[in-house]
Amino acid sequence: MLAAPVVSFVSPSRRPAAAVVVPLLALLGCPQATQPTPTHQTPALSPIDDKRVVADSEDYYPADRGTPSEPPTPAAPGSGLPDDTNGKCRLFAPELPNPECCARELGFNVATVKRACKLKLYLGESFHATCGYYFLPDVTAQGVEAKWFRLSSAKGATPQEAAALHDEYTRKVSRDPDFTSAPVPGIPGAFWSTQDDLHWAFLPGWPAVRQFTWQSDACSDEGILEVIQQLIDTPEVPAGSPRTSVIPGAPPPPTATPAAGADASGASAPPATTVPSAAG
Repeated sequence: MLAAPVVSFVSPSRRPAAAVVVPLLALLGCPQATQPTPTHQTPALSPIDDKRVVADSEDYYPADRGTPSEPPTPAAPGSGLPDDTNGKCRLFAPELPNPECCARELGFNVATVKRACKLKLYLGESFHATCGYYFLPDVTAQGVEAKWFRLSSAKGATPQEAAALHDEYTRKVSRDPDFTSAPVPGIPGAFWSTQDDLHWAFLPGWPAVRQFTWQSDACSDEGILEVIQQLIDTPEVPAGSPRTSVIPGAPPPPTATPAAGADASGASAPPATTVPSAAG
């Protein structure tokens, strides 16, 4: 009689520990591939189109570090606007940063120019190589360019010689072989010339020849003849003479005269005292 096979049953709770350890060792003993740790990428700074800001690393700072900027330098008196505060002349220059009064009076008369050239407002004078005088044709119009006249001493013993030297120089600079000065009609001894819108006149009347310059739109031909004649007729003002008025050609301000009964200092003299006579 065959013996029946012996079947043994192992409780799942009693399974050998080795069955569990093997896969655990496999997990612990086989190193796994590691991924590189991602590095922190600093985002590029967006440019700021602002001169008040400076980029530094990831931060922005004020360009001046909080320090207020210096205020602009104020314009000097007479630069762009007429100015009478110096007490010597009415100072004006359209663009010069630091204009100065003309060093010498050359016979210019503001009242004559205003009348002859139909100009309304005298802006003032300034010196830049030559002495310039500026006017406006209308006192109310906005954006109107100033009209100018210029005076200076010229080389040459006579107006004709000074004009000839000027002609030679101008022909060389402008390459105009026909440029020539001519006598001023009706004014003996004076010469003038024209190129484009510029005009020059060389004047007698003073020991040193004076050169007078203007533009076509500053005055009519008839008016400029009156101005030239006035310049010739004006007596010479010696170099170094003090200014007599703020406006060229204007009469000097009246001098104060002592009132009746005042002494030289202007103080009133004390009343005379009466001495009683002996007769009482």
